[in-house]
Amino acid sequence: MFGQVTETPQNEQTPFYPRSPYAGGEALRHWITVNYRESYGLHASSGILFNHESPRRGSSSSLAK
Repeated sequence: MFGQVTETPQNEQTPFYPRSPYAGGEALRHWITVNYRESYGLHASSGILFNHESPRRGSSSSLAK
């Protein structure tokens, strides 16, 4: 969704700049959710999930195999 970012880490204010069809679809789903929430007064949330690495993550992850 963010593509070529101008800041790291990204936050809620970082503009979208999708660089693939998948990322474009993710950005579209986000904005459709925002549109319905604001237009119809619905409770709707859009989560932006990130892959991440952490010292707390064990070596038994599927990526380590």
